[in-house]
Amino acid sequence: MAYLIPRDYQVNIQDVNIQQIISADESVRDRAQLSGEAEAKSYLKQKYYIGREFQDMSPFSMSQTYFPFQRFYLDAAPYNTATSYGAGNLVLYSGNIYSCTGSTTGPFAPANWELYGAQYAIFTFKLPNPEFNYNSFYNVNDLVVWNNRNYKCRVQTAALVHETALQYRTIENLPLQNIAPDDPISGAAYWQNMSACSVGGTKPTDTTKFTKSDDRDAQMVLYLCDIVLYHLHSRIAPRNIPELRVKRYDDAIAWLKMCADGSITPNLPLIQPKQGSRIRYGGNIKQINSY
Repeated sequence: MAYLIPRDYQVNIQDVNIQQIISADESVRDRAQLSGEAEAKSYLKQKYYIGREFQDMSPFSMSQTYFPFQRFYLDAAPYNTATSYGAGNLVLYSGNIYSCTGSTTGPFAPANWELYGAQYAIFTFKLPNPEFNYNSFYNVNDLVVWNNRNYKCRVQTAALVHETALQYRTIENLPLQNIAPDDPISGAAYWQNMSACSVGGTKPTDTTKFTKSDDRDAQMVLYLCDIVLYHLHSRIAPRNIPELRVKRYDDAIAWLKMCADGSITPNLPLIQPKQGSRIRYGGNIKQINSY
């Protein structure tokens, strides 16, 4: 399992070429991907929620329990006319993933199979309620999701009036607007713990539980592929890496550095509450004068 799936490399390199590089040994690519992920994380971990963005993505399984922000993709072994299939078995046929609706064998009969989607189609967990945000305003009975659980607001968010804000002198010193639902001291006073937020034994086609979409940052996927390919080429000839791979690797590292120092803002989840990020504004709380 890894952040990247085989289809991600199609934009950067043809599959026949990458198979030559890894000598048709997927474990080689797996190790390079882990190294590439670690390299990317080292630039982003101070500001971004890398545990969510770089979570492992595995093929869909009806027996697996899925949690908020978790993603999976469709994949299975090719259909075999000599195999006996039972209900729930997944197969790959004509580029699509099907689930067996009963017992069947022999030539593929569409009546015995339910279409799930195209091979490598990505699905993400669909939140039943908005994710909790430290800086949002909540009313009593508002529902949120936080750390794989559903919570209901007990106490309305207290608005920070201007006179109170002045007591903190600078914008950087302003307190957070909310208490986290799982705060060990005050969480229970502000939020009612409702239930676990998870899904199990549900088909990927259930649009109330899953969304057919890839919520990964597209640039992160592209640049991470470049980093991995650079490492794979260095395995073959460390002193003779193709110029294209060196250039794209350098571009990927430059992009990661710009993400880290705040020059650009990628579509990556931010750590809550903010930490390790560049201060884009600041100064003293402004006086409101009226005459």
